[in-house]
Amino acid sequence: MTDNYNNNIQQIDIDKAWNNLHARLQEDNLIPIAEKERSIFAMPVFRWAVAAMLALCLTTVVIRYFVPDRHKTPLLSMRNNDADNTLVKTLEDGSTVYLAGSSSLFYPSRFAKDSREVVMQGNALFDIAKNPEKPFRIETKKIIVEVLGTAFNVKSDAKGSFELAVLRGKVKVTQKSNGEFAYVVAGEQATIVDNHWQKTKYTDNNLLESFTKHMKFKDEPLEKIVQVINRYSQRKVALQGEAIKTHKLNVQFYNNDVEGMTKVISLALHLKREVTQDSIFISQP
Repeated sequence: MTDNYNNNIQQIDIDKAWNNLHARLQEDNLIPIAEKERSIFAMPVFRWAVAAMLALCLTTVVIRYFVPDRHKTPLLSMRNNDADNTLVKTLEDGSTVYLAGSSSLFYPSRFAKDSREVVMQGNALFDIAKNPEKPFRIETKKIIVEVLGTAFNVKSDAKGSFELAVLRGKVKVTQKSNGEFAYVVAGEQATIVDNHWQKTKYTDNNLLESFTKHMKFKDEPLEKIVQVINRYSQRKVALQGEAIKTHKLNVQFYNNDVEGMTKVISLALHLKREVTQDSIFISQP
C-alpha cells in the first residue's frame, strides 16, 4: 500500500498543478491585472507557497492511500504516544481496542453494512463483538487479520514485522505479498519466518493485565467506560439513570481496581456512588 502511494506522488506533474492553480486564481480575480502579464510562478515566495499547498494536498492523498477506503467512508484516527498507559476505545459495534504506546488506529465512525474494517500500526489488544454477518477485518502493513468475534493481540510495526496471539476464539491471518494464510486459535501465536506462517503455543498469562492495568479514556461516554470495567471485574458497576450514560469523560486509571476507578468517575462527574457486596451503583446525587 505504501509503495502504491509513493508511485502516485512521483507521477504528479508539479508544473501542471501550478498552472491549474494560477488559472483558478485568475478566474476568481485574485491576481491584479498588472500582475497577470508576469508569470506568477517566477516569484520565489509564491512558488514556495504553492509548493507548500501542493505538499499539504499530497499529505492528504498519502493518508487516504495508506488507509483503505473501500466504502468511501471518512476514517477517524487515534494515536497513543504514552508508553506507560493503554488508550482504550470502544467502536460503534461494541468492539473494544486497547492501544499500547506508539501505536495508531484508523477506524470509521460507523461501519459498512456488510463489513467492519480498521487499519492499525503498533501494538493493540482487540476484543471483538461477535457478528457472523459482519466479519471484522484489521489491515496492517503486510498482513490482513479477519475475525468474527474473539480477543487477540496484534503487533505490527512500520517495517512490516508481525506477531499475533489469540486469547479467545479463532482468527485468520493472510499475507498480502503471497496470499498465504493460517488459522490461529486460542492459546496460539503466529509469526512470519522466511515468508511462511509459524505457529507456536502462547504462554504469556499476563497479556490481558498488561493492557488493562493502566487504562486511559479520551472523550468516551461513561456507559462505554463502565462496559470495559465490567468486562474484567468480578464486582460489577451499574449506572442508574439514562442521563448519566452519555456523560463523556477524559480519565486515566493507574490500576484496574474497580473501587478506585469508580471513585475517580464519581468525583470527576459529581455523581453518587453506592457500594454493596456484589455491585457498585453510580447515579445522580
